[in-house]
Amino acid sequence: MIKLIEMKNNLKNKNVYHQIFNEAFPIEERWNFEMILENKSNSRYKFYSILDDDKPIGLTMIWIFEKFYFGEYLAIDKNLRGKNYGSQVLNKIFDMHDDKLIVIEVEPYDLNDIAKRRINWYKRCGFILSDYDYDMPCIKDGKRDTMKMQIMTNKEIQTKEEYNNIITTLYDKVYNPRLDNINNWKEI
Repeated sequence: MIKLIEMKNNLKNKNVYHQIFNEAFPIEERWNFEMILENKSNSRYKFYSILDDDKPIGLTMIWIFEKFYFGEYLAIDKNLRGKNYGSQVLNKIFDMHDDKLIVIEVEPYDLNDIAKRRINWYKRCGFILSDYDYDMPCIKDGKRDTMKMQIMTNKEIQTKEEYNNIITTLYDKVYNPRLDNINNWKEI
């Protein structure tokens, strides 16, 4: 049975989660894992370990904002993909957070076949691809940069203003604090 367990203090099986994280996301999309773990003290941030019975199989991180939830990462162990775990996790997330919009970032559809498959999977799970462009802040070669991404949501974004408010919140609450501390960490 799939469980999402919020990890507040001591992350059991840290190395397993770090490996799942590194294998699931391209380096341009990955923030330093230790920095991500430090966010656990932020009341807006939830780090969940995904367990099948008691075996760690994945992780997800969710930010809680006034008007929406931001699903920053969702990763299942690469050896267990295609076994319906991701869909089960999304259903649990929808059940836990059904009171607001849920926002995720995805690579553009035309980037590669993996991006296409990922977007199509999220669509089958009920997400809607936004029509607006989005430049996600990132670190490239040790410097601030941006990369093209797209936003998907579980409910349709009604206006450009709503979209702009989402992007502003992501920049102000998630990315800018990390970018401001870029000199305090290095990629592990």
